[in-house]
Amino acid sequence: MLTTGAFPVGSAAAAPAPPAPIDWTPCPSSSGYQCGSLQVPLDYRDPSRGSVRLSVIEHPVAKAKGVLVFNPGGPGESGVLILPILVSLLPAGVRDRFTVVSFDERGTGSSEPLLCGPSASAAASAVAGTEAAAHVFAGLERSCRAAYPTVFPSVDTTTSARDMDQLRKALGVGRIDFYGLSYGTVLGSVYRQLFRDHVRSMVLDGAVDANLSLSTDATLEAPAIATALEHELAGCPETPGCQLGADPIAAYGDLQQRLARAPLPAPGGGDTTPVTEGDLATATLLYLSVPTLTPGYFQALASAAAGDGGPLRSVALGLETDLDGKSLVGPLWAITCNDAAAHPNAGATAALARSLAERYPLGGAEAVSNNLIGCPGWTSDGAIAHLSPNRAPTPLVIGNTYDPNTPYASARRLASTVGGRLVTYVGYGHTWLLNGSANTCMQGVIESYLVDGVLPATGTRCRA
Repeated sequence: MLTTGAFPVGSAAAAPAPPAPIDWTPCPSSSGYQCGSLQVPLDYRDPSRGSVRLSVIEHPVAKAKGVLVFNPGGPGESGVLILPILVSLLPAGVRDRFTVVSFDERGTGSSEPLLCGPSASAAASAVAGTEAAAHVFAGLERSCRAAYPTVFPSVDTTTSARDMDQLRKALGVGRIDFYGLSYGTVLGSVYRQLFRDHVRSMVLDGAVDANLSLSTDATLEAPAIATALEHELAGCPETPGCQLGADPIAAYGDLQQRLARAPLPAPGGGDTTPVTEGDLATATLLYLSVPTLTPGYFQALASAAAGDGGPLRSVALGLETDLDGKSLVGPLWAITCNDAAAHPNAGATAALARSLAERYPLGGAEAVSNNLIGCPGWTSDGAIAHLSPNRAPTPLVIGNTYDPNTPYASARRLASTVGGRLVTYVGYGHTWLLNGSANTCMQGVIESYLVDGVLPATGTRCRA
């Protein structure tokens, strides 16, 4: 039987009691923002089993046109922590017309977070396809289940989509607008599938097609990482702080091989994990995804080449930790693996990593690390039901042509899967909002769609 989240599709579930309105109070560290909490059922099959408290945040505006729910991705990133940053990137015509709301999904942020599994440093240093990586992630599901036996089984996207509909009810609105980044496009797609009558508009930026397998995601991402890295390295001599010499690609490859042969000593200060080629790949993916957030990347490469791996580890941890420094390892892999219908075993995962690394030396192994390194041996089944177009309003799917994290090919597939209108942003980096928010062409597209409900013409392209 096909399953979705906590219970089979089509099964009878007890209707949860209407949620209480959220008691908003000023956020302690974000002026102009209101914070609160929302109680949602632990188990939607049996709401009497108890509840989970979700942290929520809003940026209210007077005479709002509607409520725009925002998910920052990850999976596992705190929507409460990052919302003030993301709101500042939205087109003025959107942030002035919508009350923007976000929340920490169950198992993340301040909503009963899963602080389990290997350390963030161990995760950053792991290289898919190696025995060391298999050892690092062995028993991840078992350890998280043992540490959080009550909430762990319900940490999946379909349950979060049901939580999001409880949020809609608590906000007192019949329909929501939604903006999802990266993994947030999965949450949005699932919500749209389950609650099509409660959607007014939906932007899916940095698209992930949940109908694809984890192995397919990695296979699509490998060439995207390689293309983006080759582009950045080719322009390295003109980049301030780049110290990779006349042939940056060769210098990067040399550093990669040196770290594979002989990892650098652990940075110390409580971090006992040696710095490896995994750290290099992890730091590189973060830099390629959002260069403006990693200004010390090239200096970290130079330091590693000189024998100091501390700066490289510091950059790599940016991909494995949240804004408050908490590890994302537990929630990221719990959601990723619980959502997946199939979990390749350790042998198949290693074989895929070796195959992609041979084809794409500058990204193949990292694509596997980014998509499925934590899932071999996983047994939980919260698989997302097959997505398909429905009668909900047409979503807007945004794909960056050179996105290293959610490849453009995934955006094209998601647009087809959900019957969305694809808009192409011709540029580099992960998602349009994080890398091209000042682009007036895209601002116009987003504002017309969210504010006025006008879809852009088929084939619309905006250049960076």
